Amino acid sequence: MSISERLRSVLDAKGLSIKHAAEVSGIPYRTLQNYLLDEREPNAKAMSAFRTHLGISVDWLLTGEGPMFHGSVGEVAQAQPANKQEEAILELFRSLGEAGKREIQSAAEEKKRLMDVEQRLKDLTEALADSKRPA
Repeated sequence: MSISERLRSVLDAKGLSIKHAAEVSGIPYRTLQNYLLDEREPNAKAMSAFRTHLGISVDWLLTGEGPMFHGSVGEVAQAQPANKQEEAILELFRSLGEAGKREIQSAAEEKKRLMDVEQRLKDLTEALADSKRPA
């Protein structure tokens, strides 16, 4: 997985659009877009901004090794339910048989795929609108 793919994973995990991630991190929208399109790699200043403002582990971003977020204690910490709703859903999921779990997983993967396509379409629409604006 490349740096651009890992950055996309972070945005997906945090539910951030490119525009919002750019605002939060202080990195220009177009620059972040170039990172995500694998047209350029982040410099040290950008890496520091990702760590400070988005909590990304720079080691993970560069190598793909270790936890995604700075200060995480491995994958187990990321698997803990974040709230009561997640906890209830996880409990229901665990009560299902294997076929039911596969069905739920398949539906969730399809929903995620559609959300990714919608986000990509939104990002491309924003980029197109930006490119049509006079300088």
